[in-house]
Amino acid sequence: MAPLAKPEPDLTPAQIIQRAIDLRPLLLEDQAAAEERGTYSPEMHERFREAGFYRILQPAMYGGYEFDLTVFSRVIVEVARGCPGTGWCLCLASGHALNAAALFDKDGQDIIFGDDGEFAAPARGIPGGLATETDDGWIIDGTWDYCSGSPYSTHAIVGVRIAGPATGGPPELGIAIVPRSGWELIDNWRDFIGMRASGSNSIRVDKQWIPKPLLVRQNFFAINIDGGTEGYKLHGNSMYSGRMFGFFQTEITSILVGAGFAALDEFERVMGLRAAAPKLGPPMSGAADFHRPYGIALGMLEAASNALAAGARSYLDYCERGVKEPASYTEFDDLRIQAGLQHAARLVEDAVQILYSAAGTSISAKNGSRLQRYYRDISMARTNPGLQFDRTAMQMAARKFPERP
Repeated sequence: MAPLAKPEPDLTPAQIIQRAIDLRPLLLEDQAAAEERGTYSPEMHERFREAGFYRILQPAMYGGYEFDLTVFSRVIVEVARGCPGTGWCLCLASGHALNAAALFDKDGQDIIFGDDGEFAAPARGIPGGLATETDDGWIIDGTWDYCSGSPYSTHAIVGVRIAGPATGGPPELGIAIVPRSGWELIDNWRDFIGMRASGSNSIRVDKQWIPKPLLVRQNFFAINIDGGTEGYKLHGNSMYSGRMFGFFQTEITSILVGAGFAALDEFERVMGLRAAAPKLGPPMSGAADFHRPYGIALGMLEAASNALAAGARSYLDYCERGVKEPASYTEFDDLRIQAGLQHAARLVEDAVQILYSAAGTSISAKNGSRLQRYYRDISMARTNPGLQFDRTAMQMAARKFPERP
């Protein structure tokens, strides 16, 4: 298969980041509607597609821009600053081009990216279904929940148990990619407290056949990178030879940093309204009462943003080192990146809490308030397994001190 052309060969990282910034007014305007529909609009999807957001991490060989993770992170921060739920949905649909490019060989990627390079996919590593091998492919059957980014996705990446003779041991695990025609989106993402625009629906695959190259015998949570991944061998880019926890955490923390700055933007808008209002006396006599919480939250968000940038860069550095010397990039190193990014997310959570409380009940707590929406979004995000920092702490300690109970 001949290489695919990029839609805009001269597009730069600075330009694609600026496109995300420029969309903020439209994203702010559509927040309530996005929550109601459970995802961003078809029109916004087309804007994202035309802007190149789905191709940021996609290999150049398949019509992608092959920008690095720091660029992707910046775009997601800016989109989430306009609408956190939309940022979540876009991020977890567009980001997994990296996983597809890393794990599958050329035969698989020729099928995945096709003749036009259009690709977006949720990734659900939990083995929620079964893969049964046939002479010419695999039959995939199962249901996967929390498939964020599914509404506009062209594919789904799912963890599977591979059917085989009973051995008494743990099942062999695999990762499969199922085209959109092979799965059903279940409309069950409406009754949650926050991130309602994230498109985190369940999907159902009903005994769907896929070609053999669309399944790899890998565990999403313990990727074997020894000797370099298939993607590194194909594309020569070490970004496609990474472990998963550092990357997945970069996705989530990018969204939350954007959400934190969205809350700060709204708080600043409220400060302006306070400054223009008549003085009504204590305890909230004007904008000056907001200065201290604003300054504290801004400092926390700056720290989180800087930690995010460093974490994304660290992930890329470890990928580069790992292809040269595998022992220099271990599962422990991957967890270290994840842990640092989790604590960056905690700073965001604390900053939003400060802003929400300082704004007062009449501003923060009412339905339709943006601060209420951001508070709900952050509260929902805190339940994500990727933000359970205490669990990561235990995993790191177990790898660091395997000989101790």
